[in-house]
Formats: sequence, structure tokens, C-alpha cells
Amino acid sequence: MIRLTRREKVLAAALAVVAVAWSFFALVVKPARGRIETLRRVIPQKQEELRKLRAAAEEYIYLRDSLRDLRAKVASQGETFELLPFVESLIRQCALEKNAGTIKPQILPLGPEYSQTIVQIDIEGLTLDRLVEFLRKVESADAPAGIRSLNIKKSRTNKDLLDSVIEIQNARLARPITGGLARPGGLAQSRLARK
Repeated sequence: MIRLTRREKVLAAALAVVAVAWSFFALVVKPARGRIETLRRVIPQKQEELRKLRAAAEEYIYLRDSLRDLRAKVASQGETFELLPFVESLIRQCALEKNAGTIKPQILPLGPEYSQTIVQIDIEGLTLDRLVEFLRKVESADAPAGIRSLNIKKSRTNKDLLDSVIEIQNARLARPITGGLARPGGLAQSRLARK
């Protein structure tokens, strides 16, 4: 066996301590520092993702509640409400019979349970005030109907007047489509018969 002097023993012990410290740093401290740096970089990204997920969850809850309310409203409207007669009565109330060019009813399926009735109205030669009055009556009426789209342009004949195409919509429980929507003698039938 080799005999070591005291100085060599101290040197060997110091070398062993350095080797253990270096191994501890290489195997424990350096990976932990790398992991901490990774977490410092990733945590803000994950917090942003969490914020977006919370916003999406709130939007989902709002849409789910809106859909539930809409389904209840559609189910409660019953079979008595018809969109076309409703629109015709608003046209009469606003005295727009002369301005209403064509009225086109259409039914679109919205899946197996629901359908959507759309009535497209071409209104020509109308002032902005009268158009706004008609739109307000549609939106404020106690009826399950609303404006789907609105296209306004200046009249070709009189630049002070407006021509517009308005689509009014109504969702309802699906039912078999039988014939046309127009009532005998209604505005839609009389407008379509002229063409």
C-alpha cells in the first residue's frame, strides 16, 4: 500500500471535494438553472394561453346561454306568427306600399329542429327618415323577427332618395314546407304576379 504524506492527503481530499462539487453542479445545479430559465420563458406564454382560454370559456357560456334563450323564444312563439304577414303589416303602417318593389319570402333549414324564414324587400325611392322609421318598427316590434341584412344605395332616379334591399329573418321550429308563404291577396303575391 502506498503511504501518502499529510500534504498529499490534504491535496487528495481537496481534489475529491472539487470533484464532488463539480459533479453536483453538473448533475443538479446546471439542469435546475436551465429548467428555471425555461420556466421563466414558458410561464408568461402559458399565462397568456390561460387568459385566452378563460375568455373563450366566457364567450362559450354567453353563446350557450344566448342559444338557450333563443331556443326558448323560438319554442314559445307558437305556430301563429308568420313573418310575411308581419312584414306586410309594417309596410302598410309605414305607408310604403308604393315604395316596396318586390317581396321575396324564403325558408332555409337550420338543422333538423329549426328553420329560418327570410323575407327580402326591395324598397325604392325612400328618404332616410322613412327608412329608419321602418327599420325601428321591425326591430322594436314585439315579434320574434329582426334585420338580417341591409343594403342601401342612392336612387338612380332621384339622388336625394335611397333604394334599399332589406332582409328580415325569423327562426322557428322546423315544420314541413307546404307551398308558398304568401297569403292570397297579400302584398308579396301581388308584387310577384306583376313580374
